[in-house]
Amino acid sequence: MTDAETNSAPRKAAAYLRVSTDNQAMEDSFGLPAQKEAILAYAHTQGIEVVAFFVDDGHSGATLDRPGLQQLLKETSLKKFNVVLVAKMDRIARELFYSLFIEKELLINGIEIISVSEPVSGKDPMNTAFRQLMGVFAQLEKSMITMRMSGGRKQKALGGGYSGGRAALGYISKRGAKKLRIDKIKALAVKRTFELREQHPEWSLRQLAERLNEEGHTTAQGKQFKPMQIKRILDREDFYSGIYSYAGIEAKGKHKAII
Repeated sequence: MTDAETNSAPRKAAAYLRVSTDNQAMEDSFGLPAQKEAILAYAHTQGIEVVAFFVDDGHSGATLDRPGLQQLLKETSLKKFNVVLVAKMDRIARELFYSLFIEKELLINGIEIISVSEPVSGKDPMNTAFRQLMGVFAQLEKSMITMRMSGGRKQKALGGGYSGGRAALGYISKRGAKKLRIDKIKALAVKRTFELREQHPEWSLRQLAERLNEEGHTTAQGKQFKPMQIKRILDREDFYSGIYSYAGIEAKGKHKAII
């Protein structure tokens, strides 16, 4: 599709929304409802019809491995829309390289990306430079947040406290809690994994997974085990024994051991 064809074609848009945490998914200023409202308001004033929504709920902008984004990129060749609307450019990506890659993939199919809250749409060199600058600052912001969080997590780890992130299988984490609680049902799967490894040291990860599945154990999402999930359990033997490690720090954990 040429620039002339793009400019004369009816403006049909796909909206892309992303949040990286449960809090953002709710009603805060970066949440999904706020993003959707801003995008629809902009589309209405510009005479753009929003024909599709692609949403990544709880996915980081520092990776391309997002189902909503991947589906969006997959459908760009179908010519159903010629514009992608986002509430802010950092919703597309928080890494400059990824931001540029996504924009290139869209332009290949004649699709323009527009941030409804930042006046940098269009293909002229100045607007392109502004978009790239926003990508630089989004990446800087991400790096600063990571640095601050890392410092706090290291201090917490010194005392054996849980430093955040998804809880290991067999444990439950609650926002604001200072330590993990044992999930009695999933803890049985963890114990059984180590029992089977001790009883059958010659078994492969696949064989261990198959036996757990046969016995009715499931993952944290209630699905069947796969070899990689078994490897994660076995790799956390120290953790399941009550030792907490983070960024080179090792301490007696505040969490109760499972094995």
